[in-house]
Amino acid sequence: MRFNKKQIISLAILSCFVLTSVDTVQAFSWGKSKKNNNTQAVTLTKTKTKKKNNTEEKPPYTNEVHSVFSLNDCVENAIKYNPGIQASIFNEEAYKTRIGQAWANYFPSISGGLDVSRSGNNYTGGGPAGVATSQYLTMGYVPSVSADMLIFDFGKTKASADMAKRMYEASKENTKENINTIIYNIKFTYYNILFAQAQVHVYEDTVADYQLQLDQAWGFYRYGTKPKVDVVTAEYNLGKAKLNLVKAKNVLEVAKVQLSQIMGIPEYTNYELSDQLTLNIFDITEENAINTAFEVRPELISAEKMADAAKMNLRAARRDFTPNLGIYGSYNNGLGNEYNVQSGQVGVGLTYNGLNILRIKKQIDQANAEYKRAKAEYEDTKHSVYFNVKKNYMELETNREAIIIAKLALDQAKEQYRQVTGRYKAGVGNAIELKDGENTYLNARLDFYNAMLNYNNTAASLEKEIGLPLKLKPEKVLDVTKEDL
Repeated sequence: MRFNKKQIISLAILSCFVLTSVDTVQAFSWGKSKKNNNTQAVTLTKTKTKKKNNTEEKPPYTNEVHSVFSLNDCVENAIKYNPGIQASIFNEEAYKTRIGQAWANYFPSISGGLDVSRSGNNYTGGGPAGVATSQYLTMGYVPSVSADMLIFDFGKTKASADMAKRMYEASKENTKENINTIIYNIKFTYYNILFAQAQVHVYEDTVADYQLQLDQAWGFYRYGTKPKVDVVTAEYNLGKAKLNLVKAKNVLEVAKVQLSQIMGIPEYTNYELSDQLTLNIFDITEENAINTAFEVRPELISAEKMADAAKMNLRAARRDFTPNLGIYGSYNNGLGNEYNVQSGQVGVGLTYNGLNILRIKKQIDQANAEYKRAKAEYEDTKHSVYFNVKKNYMELETNREAIIIAKLALDQAKEQYRQVTGRYKAGVGNAIELKDGENTYLNARLDFYNAMLNYNNTAASLEKEIGLPLKLKPEKVLDVTKEDL
């Protein structure tokens, strides 16, 4: 079948028209999807902004510059510079390309080639003049081009594209969950640094108190009012307090290095924190916390999207029994010394690509099992979210009450220490009584700070399980100053 130039041009125009029609339909469907999903559009915009920030911005911090960080500053630094968030964003982009790869089935597939051949023969025959010999050689060049394009495959491509889209949406939720976890780690480490700072402050006060007691013990010993054992006891207490102070400072430095690593600036440690451990009251109930977590927790939404993707995969597997409707065309142009043959074809047909009924049946069974597994994993994640939210909410209430009790014990220990210190200065008390009072006061201060630490860490854990920050109430149940400690 031969084609003239006009026929070839008409075929090219027809192919371009079909291709443009498919692209227009896809563009309309994407535009409609974005129009009906404002939340997704906002998320995509935020993601692009994050990508730009993460690829262009570099941490401006050097140890020659001193900084003061609040909790919000630390969170912002982590979102900008933590490489784990960057990895999640690029993972989103990788999953996004799979949607286009699935729709690429409707894009024309073009192939071409060039065949070069040489043929010939020798002819020997008799004639009036005797034996004659002739040689016949032919060199041929046959360039060819062919194209085929899928028109309709009974929903197989759409199911694959829908599955890729669900996986892309799940990857976006995974990025949110990663950010959620990093924010929790920031808060957890931040509060531990505040506790470590308070611990250093307590041991510094203890060293100062024991130094004063040692001076008093030496004075009493010189005047003969106290035995030397009081001096030895005071020296031992002072040495132990100094050792505890060294350990507390080391814990503080390690915690700062850990916070720097989470923020994405691991080499920067020349900073201090602007906050202190406080008791904040949150405006939330247990029922509200659980319902909010079911609505916005990224891990739960991701599990739901993965279950939807498994469902789309099952739909695609079931449609493997259907044929493909497509158009095809080819053109060959032979160039040679003795011939010049042109040929071409165009057509529409239904085709099966490697139909294997047994394999398709087993693929459907596999997809069905994976879909059931994904649904079970979603339910398991939902149960886990419910348990963790409920557990952290109950612990938050318990830790709030523990702070109030620890404050009462601290006030009693402070008063007891004031009395035994006064007795020792007056020469009435002894070193053992003084040491017991000092230890009681020291432990009461550390217990109070530890109760504050547990409360704030539990609040951060509850925020992580819910997926949103907790709202604060304006009132304060307990207002603590440095004088109270």
